Amino acid sequence: MTTDTRTRRSEKAPQHCEMANFDAVIFDWDGVLVDSTRNYYRAYELVLREVGIETTPREIYLREGQPTPQLIATLCAERGIQISKERVGDLVLRRREHDRALGPRRFYPGMLDVLHRLRASGKKLAMVTGSSRKSVQLVLTPNEERHFDAIITADDVTRPKPDPEPFTLAATRLGIPPSRCLVVENAPYGLRAAREAGCRAIAICTTLAPPDLSSADWIARNHRELESLLEIR
Repeated sequence: MTTDTRTRRSEKAPQHCEMANFDAVIFDWDGVLVDSTRNYYRAYELVLREVGIETTPREIYLREGQPTPQLIATLCAERGIQISKERVGDLVLRRREHDRALGPRRFYPGMLDVLHRLRASGKKLAMVTGSSRKSVQLVLTPNEERHFDAIITADDVTRPKPDPEPFTLAATRLGIPPSRCLVVENAPYGLRAAREAGCRAIAICTTLAPPDLSSADWIARNHRELESLLEIR
């Protein structure tokens, strides 16, 4: 099946996901729950320039979900730039500082209400992110954290996205088979990890266009369409 065919299929999918088929919803963090798209790319852009790398938003967003140390090291390796683990670690810390200085990340409008209503309907909820727990806790308050039955960060896994381990671990902690878990993602690495874990997935186009997300079962162009797919009125 070609990319164009998969994209047309996804765009024409029914405007709901038959939520009765799912017992849990697993959300990505950046670009799905919180509006971090500008900060996310800009912070990478600033630190990568320090090692002579010019990048584009699409190059970074295609790798979203990969832990920061791996992303930086991979981009350096692809460009033939030698970099030590110590230097990578320094850039990770500087990226976090840039991210914080660019302003706070906030939940997309209405998303906390979406979480509340999903829980009220009996669904279990999890969040899976390639960010560190420390980075998440800079944004997520204890009251907001109570929306989730499980939170999986980069600190909890040995094989991050696109490996299925983060979603497999989330399903295990939820006590729900992966086939009964619906994932909401905005990046190819996350969609691949979800699929290989045995989950179905919605892609939301906050950072990438539908052709980049064609492996999803459904595609939402924005959060309003996401609410429709989740049967939230």
